[in-house]
Amino acid sequence: MVTAPAAEPGLRLACLGISHRTATSDLRERSGFPALQLRDALSAARHDPRIERLVIVATCHRTELYAETPHNAPDTAETLLEWWSANCSIPVSALAPHAYALTGVDAARHLFRVTAGLDSVVLGEAQIIGQVATSLRQSVAVHAASPLLKLAFKCAVRAGERARALVWGRLQAASLGSAAVDAAVAAAHGLRGRNVIVVGAGEIAELALRSLSAHAPRKVTIANRTMETAQEMGLRHGADACALDQLPYAMRDADVVIAATRATRAFIDQATVAAALEHRAGRPLTLIDVSLPRNVDVAVRQVVGANLVGIDDLGAYITAGHAERRAMVPAVERLVDSELAMLRMRLARRNSVAPRPGADMTATAAA
Repeated sequence: MVTAPAAEPGLRLACLGISHRTATSDLRERSGFPALQLRDALSAARHDPRIERLVIVATCHRTELYAETPHNAPDTAETLLEWWSANCSIPVSALAPHAYALTGVDAARHLFRVTAGLDSVVLGEAQIIGQVATSLRQSVAVHAASPLLKLAFKCAVRAGERARALVWGRLQAASLGSAAVDAAVAAAHGLRGRNVIVVGAGEIAELALRSLSAHAPRKVTIANRTMETAQEMGLRHGADACALDQLPYAMRDADVVIAATRATRAFIDQATVAAALEHRAGRPLTLIDVSLPRNVDVAVRQVVGANLVGIDDLGAYITAGHAERRAMVPAVERLVDSELAMLRMRLARRNSVAPRPGADMTATAAA
C-alpha cells in the first residue's frame, strides 16, 4: 500500500482507494460497493467508533474511501483497510498491494483531480462530477458525512463543474459510452448496416446511443429491465426497445451487443451466447462490456464466433482520442490548485473562529 505524508493540521482528511491505475477489473469488482450495499456499508461505518465519518466514491473504475481523521488517531489507512476488507470479504493481503493512501492536502488534491476528470479513464469525462456529488448525498443520508467531508466534496464538485465549463466542455465529447462504440467499430469492422443492441438505459448507455448515430447502423435496439424506460430512450434516439428477458432471442440477429447496466452479476453467460450463435450461420458476434460488476461472463471468450471486449480492453480506443485533451491538462491542474487554495482558506477562517477547547460557552449560547 502506497502512503502519503501525515496530514497537515486543520485538514484532517484521509483517502484510501484503488482505481484502474492500480487494480484489475476483477479486483475492482470484488472489492467494490454495489449500489444496493452501499447504504448499509456507510451505516456500518457511521456506527464504527474507529471511523464514524465516511464518504465512499464507487464507480466502474475506482473505489475510494474518504474519512475525517480523528484527533490523535492511530494509522487511519490501516483502519480503513481492515474495515474495507471485512465489509467486502476480501483479504487485506489481496487489497493492500493495490491500494493508495493519501492524507491532508494530498487527499483533497486527489479528490479535486478525480472530480475534475484528470484521473479518469476517459480524460475529462463529465460523469464523474455527478458520481462524486451522489457519493456525498449517500453519506449525508445516513449521517456519515462530517462538516469537513461536506465542505471538501462540495468544493471538489465546484472544481469539476468549473473544469467542465471552462475546459473540457469546449472539446469534442468523450465518454466511456463513446469509447465502447469506437471499440465496437474496430472489433466488428464498422457498424454501417449492422444490428446493434445496447443493454441498459442509464447514462453510459445513452452516451453510447449518441455516438452510434454517426456510424449509420441498420437497426439499434435498447434492451432494459424496465420496458417503459427503454421505449422512452428509444424515442429519443430512433431505436427499438425490448425487455431484458428477450435479450437471448434478440442476440440472434445482432452483430454487436454493448452492455452497460448496473446489474450486480454477469447475466450474459457462455450458454446464452453459444445458443445465439447457433442461429447465425457462422456470423460472428461482438460483445462490448463496459460495466462493473461485469454484465458479460469472461467465459464467453471460449465460445467460437464470439468476440468479447471488456472494460479493461478499452484503453487503446480511449487513448486514440486523447491528444487534444492531454494538451488541456495543465489548465485544469491550475484550476484544481486554485480551488484547493480556496478550500484551505475557508478551513483557515473556520478554524480561526472556532471556540478554543474548554472555553466558556455560556455567553455564546446565550447570544
